[in-house]
Amino acid sequence: MHLSGANALMGIADGDFDGHAHVFAAGLPLAAKRRYAPDYEALPMTYAALLGAHGLAGGLLVQPSFLGTDNSYLLSVLDAARSGALGAGLLFRGVVVLDPDDRGITSDGLDQLSRQGIVGMRINAVGWPDSMLQDMARWTRLLKLADAAGWHVELQCEGDRLAPVLAHLLAHCQHVVVDHFGLPRADDLLGCPGQSALLSAPEGRVFVKVSAPYRVLPDLCPSEAVDRLMPVFRRLHEGLGSTQLLWGSDWPWTRFEGRQNFSDCVSWRDRWLAGLYRGS
Repeated sequence: MHLSGANALMGIADGDFDGHAHVFAAGLPLAAKRRYAPDYEALPMTYAALLGAHGLAGGLLVQPSFLGTDNSYLLSVLDAARSGALGAGLLFRGVVVLDPDDRGITSDGLDQLSRQGIVGMRINAVGWPDSMLQDMARWTRLLKLADAAGWHVELQCEGDRLAPVLAHLLAHCQHVVVDHFGLPRADDLLGCPGQSALLSAPEGRVFVKVSAPYRVLPDLCPSEAVDRLMPVFRRLHEGLGSTQLLWGSDWPWTRFEGRQNFSDCVSWRDRWLAGLYRGS
């Protein structure tokens, strides 16, 4: 069985893709407001080698939150990939971070980004105060521009606060992509309100990344977290279908480095899929 959500979002019909990864280099300007800053590099050539070694056709590169709205490095990587500098045959698309208060962002600007390989915009709402989540109207103009450009909007948000944010995005965007299983509550994986919101969304409009089990269950070893998330994966698969799910490695596992390797992440995808047949 194949999870084809990444194919749909990237606009590439064939091939197995990594639906969530980050690349960055030393010395890049960091966002003034950030929860984390790495002390290492995650270079595109390193990532490309991992993709090739695991039979993957490319990846969906997501702007790291700690780089803020300066997407220049991501765009340079996409330019290099188009020239073949990351390896023959590998295909990449990108997801940017934009400022909802920047009135200089126009439809023409987004069209230019599309030509450079951008297919989506990310909102990382993890850790936002409730007042910011309740003020999603400030995003409406940018959401409409992104939707008109044919982009998806990617959302990372805690599962117990996900439902109203998702509802606002769906009111203005055709396709919303939710990160990391929807980050359900560790003590109520299936009963978390965000899970109900995902499953009750209009058909074909919500995608979910099955990725980063350690972000959902950080107190468990990753392998145990993979098993604990099997019921969540099964219910998402039953409710949304394989076309709306995409696996992501989450490389280089920011803030969770050293607990897994790329081969582990690929094996987790295979374990979740195999679990559908075992019924366990």
